[in-house]
Amino acid sequence: MNKKFILILLLFCFHQAVFSQRIAIATKALGSVEIEKKDKPGFNKLKAGTILNDGDRIKTGSDGFALVIFIDDKSQLKIKEESEVTITGKKIASTISKNIRMDNGTVRAQVNKQRKGEFVIQSTTSVASVKGTDFWFIANSEEGDMLIGLEGIVDLFNVISGLSVDVTAGNTGTSDDSGNLDLDPTNQNTVPDDPSDAQEDSGNQIEIEFEGPNGEIKKLLIDIQ
Repeated sequence: MNKKFILILLLFCFHQAVFSQRIAIATKALGSVEIEKKDKPGFNKLKAGTILNDGDRIKTGSDGFALVIFIDDKSQLKIKEESEVTITGKKIASTISKNIRMDNGTVRAQVNKQRKGEFVIQSTTSVASVKGTDFWFIANSEEGDMLIGLEGIVDLFNVISGLSVDVTAGNTGTSDDSGNLDLDPTNQNTVPDDPSDAQEDSGNQIEIEFEGPNGEIKKLLIDIQ
């Protein structure tokens, strides 16, 4: 095997490894929103159009909001204020098995039907796993977690007691660090506001401008179902 072939093979493997880490894109970043790249310790301002890799972490301040869209199936994760989440993903063929880790904060997940793998949100107390649905997940390391079902079914699992419950639309599951797991009709006063509901997107597409590797401005169009 000659040196030229080995070099080409190494470059190809490196390109594949880098590309395989790309799992999502931040399409909105309002107010105070920061990102910590897995390979670059320290938080920096998150800009719309930023590509998210496996293991990146997003933190929002008191006025922050971020919208993340996964590149394989356009599932959405909306991150509200005072939240910190770590986004990981494992590529399985053309799909991504997604895992969102958070100890405190509020997110809304609008999950398209997963062809392979799962969409999982987990805290120190609870694990919520879905195949396709819409729900709010509120993590609180002191008071316990709350899952508000908006559409479909979510399996809520308490890691302390091993109990689980299916949360459907119109119901709320609560899970705490004492192992308690309850299911009750949703109190509408507990449903968070979704900042993106008040914003109109042009048609069914989001247009994002970002800076290319040579400083040129590029545009990316994302179709939203």
